[in-house]
Amino acid sequence: MKVNKQEFWAILRANGGVFQATADAIEIATGDRITRQAVSQRAKKDPEQLEDIRERNIDVAETGIHSLMKSNNESIKLKACDLLLKKKGIDRGWGDKQELAINGDMNMIVEFVDPDDDFE
Repeated sequence: MKVNKQEFWAILRANGGVFQATADAIEIATGDRITRQAVSQRAKKDPEQLEDIRERNIDVAETGIHSLMKSNNESIKLKACDLLLKKKGIDRGWGDKQELAINGDMNMIVEFVDPDDDFE
């Protein structure tokens, strides 16, 4: 028994967009074996729905991080805040690295200076 389009997307959503888990769930529901690749191909035929599932996963993860930020355990709270700031606070200087967007040509002069010299 094959799953219709509506059932397919419901199963894919229930499995967080994970193709192998969806294939396994379809096999349990229908008794028909389906590969991860077949699920992937079918899902990619509707990129908007697939993207919506991925965005919902991010929403769930963000909700989890926000919940952990309110934890009474200071270590958990610190790690959750650190993760959020490194990923979402980049524009405010919280990232691990500085990223620059460069448009057009760029000429750069590198000058090595003696660290013992005074800078004024």
